[in-house]
Amino acid sequence: MSEQLQLRRGTASQVAAFTGAQGETVMDTTNNRLVVSDGSTVGGWPAAKLVEVITNGRTPVSDAAYSALTTDRMIAYTALSAARVVSLPPASAYPTGTRLLIVDETGNCSTTKTLTISPNGSDVIDGATSAIVNVAYGFIGVESNQSGEWTTVDQGFMPALANIAAAAHGANLQIGMLETLVTLSGGSTNASVQIPANCIVLAVGARVVTAITGATSYEVGVSGNLSQFGSGLSISAGSTNYGLIGPTAFYSATTLTITATGGSFSGGQVRLSIAYMLANPSAA
Repeated sequence: MSEQLQLRRGTASQVAAFTGAQGETVMDTTNNRLVVSDGSTVGGWPAAKLVEVITNGRTPVSDAAYSALTTDRMIAYTALSAARVVSLPPASAYPTGTRLLIVDETGNCSTTKTLTISPNGSDVIDGATSAIVNVAYGFIGVESNQSGEWTTVDQGFMPALANIAAAAHGANLQIGMLETLVTLSGGSTNASVQIPANCIVLAVGARVVTAITGATSYEVGVSGNLSQFGSGLSISAGSTNYGLIGPTAFYSATTLTITATGGSFSGGQVRLSIAYMLANPSAA
């Protein structure tokens, strides 16, 4: 006849109020864990579960989208031929204080072959709905507060807005890039993304994504100076213009306009890129 060992047991609240004898082990039936007593500490000392123990595991991913698990600690891309998405588990389910590292081991990651890190549901990363790794051998390390937020703790990619320098009381210098795709029609079309307020613009570049029809050329500028960032520009797909200017201050948010010359737009798309700087005053 087999023998059975049965330990003293109780719910989490019962165990939390129990002071066992020194060396006594009880079973927490709510959390399915053993609790060791030292004879004096109320509630004893809960033993960690295996899933709660931080390990240095590595999950290889070959050229595919991936849904991260709560047990993942490092997600390593071993092949990358196109942009891929890594979907995070709910922040509430990931162990606090534990870093999740996502890394490109191929060297193929770029601004077109990106790794987009996508939070679950309404979760955010640094307040944003995604983070993007966009450089060769790039990486990002995030951790969860278990309340819907992931924080970047390691970073090896190019952010859209980067801090260059900062003073003791919060004054800082930032440099940023904004992109917007403009579908053209009529005599002129305004871009949906504006030049930010209180910034210094270095350039507004342009690339024809889809060949422009209905006009012989185009120009890019703002109200009052419609050719500020280029005129007589080619309408062929793939043609580009750097749109460089002497550093110019814009004190209010300003709309960019693409204007047709030699006709009116009947089709075509242009992607604009705004290179700008922010010189922010101190916060206190």
